[in-house]
Parts: sequence; C-alpha cells; structure tokens
Amino acid sequence: MFEPVYEASAWLQFEERTPYLAFENKDDGRSKLFFQTQIEIIRSPLVLGPVVKRPEIAQSPKIAAQTDKVSWLAKQIRVTSVGNSELFRILYADPDPKIAAGVVGAVTESYFKLRDQTDAERNQRIIDLLGQEKDRRLREVLRLRDNVRALAQEAAVKDPFAAKMEPAAAQKHPLADLESRLIEVQVEGTVLKARIKAAEEELKAKEEQWAAASGEADQLLTKQELALRDVLADRIVEESPEVRQQKDIIAAKMANLKETERLVAKGRQSPVYARLLGDIRNDERTLDRLRNEIKQRAVREAELSLLAKRTEQGTSLLQKKMDELAKMRSDLAACAVMETMLLERYEKQRKDVEASSGDTLELGFKYDELVRAEKVFEMIAQRAVELQTERGAPGRVRLMQGATPPSAPVEAFPLKLMAIVCMGGLCLPFALAVLWERLVGRVGDSAALESQSRLAVLGEIARLPMRSPIGHRSSSERVKHDLRLFEESIDSLRTSLSLSESLGGMRVLAVTSAANREGKTSVASQLAVSFARSTGKQLLLIDGDMRCPDLHNVFNIELEPGLVKVLDGGCELEDAINTGWSDLVHVLPAGRLEVNPHTLLGNGTWTSLLSRIPEKYRYVIIDTPPVLSASEALVLTKEADATLVCVMRDYSRVDQFRKILERLETAGTRPVGIVLNGVPVKDYSYRWGEYSYVRD
Repeated sequence: MFEPVYEASAWLQFEERTPYLAFENKDDGRSKLFFQTQIEIIRSPLVLGPVVKRPEIAQSPKIAAQTDKVSWLAKQIRVTSVGNSELFRILYADPDPKIAAGVVGAVTESYFKLRDQTDAERNQRIIDLLGQEKDRRLREVLRLRDNVRALAQEAAVKDPFAAKMEPAAAQKHPLADLESRLIEVQVEGTVLKARIKAAEEELKAKEEQWAAASGEADQLLTKQELALRDVLADRIVEESPEVRQQKDIIAAKMANLKETERLVAKGRQSPVYARLLGDIRNDERTLDRLRNEIKQRAVREAELSLLAKRTEQGTSLLQKKMDELAKMRSDLAACAVMETMLLERYEKQRKDVEASSGDTLELGFKYDELVRAEKVFEMIAQRAVELQTERGAPGRVRLMQGATPPSAPVEAFPLKLMAIVCMGGLCLPFALAVLWERLVGRVGDSAALESQSRLAVLGEIARLPMRSPIGHRSSSERVKHDLRLFEESIDSLRTSLSLSESLGGMRVLAVTSAANREGKTSVASQLAVSFARSTGKQLLLIDGDMRCPDLHNVFNIELEPGLVKVLDGGCELEDAINTGWSDLVHVLPAGRLEVNPHTLLGNGTWTSLLSRIPEKYRYVIIDTPPVLSASEALVLTKEADATLVCVMRDYSRVDQFRKILERLETAGTRPVGIVLNGVPVKDYSYRWGEYSYVRD
C-alpha cells in the first residue's frame, strides 16, 4: 500500500568568503573545499550522534527500527546546493511531516552548536599560541636592545635610541628588501605553527568525540587495526614535508660526496670528503630526530583515521581535515626553506659589506637585527589583535530559514515509481536471459577458443542447411548454396589436416566433443567422404557412439551386427563392415548395445580391433561419444593417432570445453586441433568468402 512521504528542509547560506569587522581574512579563498567540508560535517557522527540521542528523534518509527541509527540517518539526510548560489538545503523525508521537520531542525541545531564551539576553541587556541610567541619575541627584542646599548657604549654613542639611527644596511648595501621579505616569512611561519598546533589538538580531541557520537562501547583498536596503525603512522612520517625535505638534503649531499670521491686525488682520505661525510652524518641524526618527533603525532593521526573509517561519513570528513593539515604543514616547510635561503643571502651580503667597510658597521648591523625583531614582534601582536577583534564577526554559515512541517507530500501518487516497476517487470526476463548467457559463457568465435587453450582452430564449419518443407525454387537454391559452403568448409578442414607436417603419418583419427549436439557426427561423416574423394583410396568410418548411434541413419545402412558384435566376439570384423554405400567409404556401424560399453572395450579388445583393420584402408575415422557424458570415449581416443575436438558455436560452453581438454590430456590422448562447428552461412561467407565454380 502506498504511503505518502513528507520532506522537510532548512535553508543555509555558506558565505564564499569569511565576513569580517575590520580585518579581512586573505586565506579563505578555497570556497569549494569549505562547502564540501561543511556538507560532510552535517552528515558526520559528530552532528548526528547528539541528534539520535534525543528521545523524540530516537523514538520515531523509522529511526527506532534501525540498529546503527547514526549510519542510517547519515544516508537519509541530504544536503543539496540551490543552483550556483551560496544557498544550501538540509533535507529529510518521513511519513510524518512533524517528525521530518523535527529531524531537520535537530540536525541544524546540532551542526551550528558544533561549528560555533569548534571555531571558538580553535581561534582561542591560536590566539593563546600567538600570545606565547609574542612573549618570546618580546624577550628577544629586550635582549637585542641590551646588546645594542653595550655596543653603543663601546663606540662612545651616548644614547642609541634617543636619535633615530639609520639602518646600516640601508646606507651601505641594499639589504632593506631582504629584511622586509625575511620579516614576512618569519611572521607567516609563526602564524602557521600556531594554526597547525591548534589543528593537531583539535584532531586529537576528535577521537573521543567520534567514540561518543558513534555510540561504540569499546573503542580499543583490534589487533589488525593496531598493525595497520603502525604502517599508516610510518607512511605519515615518511610523507611529512619535514622528513621529505631532510631526505632531499641528504640525497643531494650524498651525490656531492660521490662526485668528490671521484674527482679529488686522495679520494676518501681527503679532508673535503671527511667534512662532507661528517655533514651527512649530522643530517642523518637530524632526520632520525625529526622522525621521532613526528612519530607520536603520526600514531595519533593513524588511530583517528582507523576509528573514523568505521563510518563512511567519518572517513570523508577526516580526509578533508587531514588534507587541510597537510597543506598547512607543506606551507610551513616552504616557509622554513624560504627563511633559510633569505638568511643565507642576508648573511652573505652582510659579510661582503663588512669586508669592504671594516668593523665600523657592527653597531649598525646589530641595530638592523633589532629593528627586524621589533617588526616581527609588532606583526605577531597585530595578528593576535586581528584574531581577537574578528571573534565577534558574523559566522561564515547562516541559517536563512528553519525547518517547518511540510503541508503536502513529495508525491501524491507514485506514478514514476509505478512506471519504473512496470518497465522493470517487462525487462526483467530479458535481463535474466542475458545474465544467464554471460554466466554460462557460450563459445562465440575462434579467438575465444584459442584464448582458452594451446590448440589451434583447424577449421570453421558452415552450418549444415535444413531443407524447407515448402518446395519453392528460391528455397531449394538457397539450400544448395548453403550445402556447397558446408562441403567447402569440410574440404578446407581436410586440407589443413593433410598438409600438416605433424600429422603426416596419421592413420587413425578420432572426432569427439564435450557434450552431445555439437556436430561431431556430421563432421566425422563428411570428413570421411572428403578424404576418400581427394585421395581415391578406401577409408573406414567407425561409429564408436554405441549408446546413441547415428551413422547408420546418415548412410542409410543396417545397424547390426556392428561394432558391438565384433567387440564381444559374436562376429568377425570383415563381416561387420558395410561396403554397400560406396566403393571408397566403408562403414562399421555401432550395433545394438546390450551391456555396459566399458565391458566391451576392456581387456585390450579395442586395441586388438584396431590392429586387425586391413591395410587397404588409408584412413580410419572414429565417431566417438561425447567425453563428459560417456567416459568410454577416452578409451577410443587414446588409441587414435590424433583427436579432433568439435565445438558448436553459440551452444557449447567454455567451462565444458576446458574440462574436455583436461580429461583428454589426463588420459594421454593426442588432441591436435579444434573444429568450430555451426558457423552461420552469412558469417562464414563474410569471414572466408566464397568462390563458386561452374558445373555442367
């Protein structure tokens, strides 16, 4: 019975850029990532965990019936954008409109509560860390001031701060640009360190929040997860920007060390080599120290990752948080490299100036260092003031409209659903048929056969035509045409066998198949006629399918006495062979079976029979029973010089084809090739063409 469903919604606005009171944030341009992160937060256990704990939500019929309420609700809550705008909607559907509105309202409230709390804690932590850095920088400024005063006294300068000194670098050498850039990089690195530390502490706290929100009683990692944690932690350590940078430094010095060993006369005994080797050892110790410092952090991140992966939404949200943290660490590593380069350039140019001007500039350079430290201190203090001021700025996410119970269902009557069900009912039988064919795996062409074995396809046989019961002339001509192609395909197979060097001494040829109705009898009989016609010599065709004989019907001869009587000693071989059908093609029919065929073929009777076949027969062709359903076929084929395996196109199964090859190989037979039977006449003509000849 159809039950109407009501969908409630709440409207939110995600600002593309963060609103500000006085200081604009220049680092929030990644709006697409911000939007996606908020969507994942809304559907995460951090938001939905408190929602499902509310009695009015937990007791609603649909949610109460779920074992894992958080995961189920995460799949039902939808967060969609409205066009290309900044507007988003939180949607939830339920048969009860009040419950639908209640769930959306609870999710919205939980989201804003988490966001306000998280943002406030993160900003406060960054402000605290910047305050600590500001105090450290202040102590550094005071120390530098004391140094400048001491140098000023030595230089007989009464008060270095009474009159504004001109920086020596600005007078003697263009270092002002380097100083300005160095100050910016140092401030940027300081702020990044504070943000990274705050983000790491936030991620560490997420583990307990995730555990409580997911409702899991035991949050200990399993043995498998502990092993995986160590692997993940090692990978986090090795992929960290600090470790990668240090490894690059070591690799560059190792290359320089090898080049030094090659070029310097004393090689490893030279002082240059020893100094470089010492530097590398120091760098390796630094690398070990970095790994140990990062290891603890990496273990916590790996644990959090494994816990979050217990829910799909947790995995997505964690990945975004980790991406943000990784980007900040990468930016910090870039800042560190830039600061090192700028310091090296600054010191080099400073030494050049000192070398050209003597020691008179020492006081000026110390004053420059003090000015730079004061500027860094001022910029850090300014950044802390900016963050403190912007704490009262409007949030980046605003609630535009809360959820209200919808007045109309999503769909009054499910016309689309009914149409889909009807179409599905009509298409289902066809889909099942296609699926069955794919599961069964029918043989479709020669390439499929050759891909399943090491045997080659020696011939493709055109489909044997069926005469139409209505005797139209056009129908008769078509049958003649198709019959001619069938005979031509048999002649092509015979030619392949005759010209094969490996089959030059072949006399006894067995024709078999995996199952019945794969065309082995028609191939054996027509191949016998083709061999006799081409060689002009007599040929013996034996019907070895004693359970279900058919060659006597093909050649319109008597069934008895046949092969059965020869094997049980009731008849001589020469008396059982029928020579009346043709002077060249003689047939030994199967006879009427009255006992188990294995009894007749045992004790070497089949081998003895083959040895008694007169030498006048150039070829002996045996039509065997199907191997998989009549195992005596293996006895018949084992004594043959070669065995052909017949396969019917679009009928034979690939798995049965593989099984017959395995059994033939196990029995010690000699399969020499495959015959693809039943190829449609049009396909055969298209693939191989046809070349008719004129008959009188």
